[in-house]
Amino acid sequence: MRKYPNYSHPVSYNPCLECKPCVAACPTGAIGADGAFNFSACYTYNYREFMGGFNDWVEKIADSNSALDYHKKVSGAETVSMWQSLSFGANYKAASCMSVCPAGEDVIGPFLTDRKEFLKDFVKSLQDKPETIYVVRGSDSEDYVARRFPNKRTKRVSNGLAGRGARRAFPVWTELRIFARQIGRPRRDC
Repeated sequence: MRKYPNYSHPVSYNPCLECKPCVAACPTGAIGADGAFNFSACYTYNYREFMGGFNDWVEKIADSNSALDYHKKVSGAETVSMWQSLSFGANYKAASCMSVCPAGEDVIGPFLTDRKEFLKDFVKSLQDKPETIYVVRGSDSEDYVARRFPNKRTKRVSNGLAGRGARRAFPVWTELRIFARQIGRPRRDC
């Protein structure tokens, strides 16, 4: 493996092979075949246990009338996942794109030797994996998951970038949105 003496400098080349397993494996459609990237779709799903998802989870607890009401909104697995994140540090939900990327000395061999077998072993297993995909109501991701992965369940959540918890935790965002409206610039919803 190549060692980089100074991490403050970008790598001198783009390691992307443009082979697209990342596009096929992404459960939210965040990576387009044309190279476009939907940050909100990726963030909502992969960073669920980070600040945005944590705020959404806390709001679900606060809005619940009882333990039964809470369990209707949040599964046991989600509760355990959040607890683990609070105890041991936040976890990424998927990072499917990185797990199938052959751009690296350790994994390029199997990809180059038999691309079809590589896709079957790595990409297909992620595509077929039953799991809950966190999406924002009405987002491209919600439509993408329903269309592309009928074996996956979607759960509508706030991505935390614009929810009540984020506004309380980061009041400057609210002020910036108000300022943007005052000067006539359209607000960008996350």
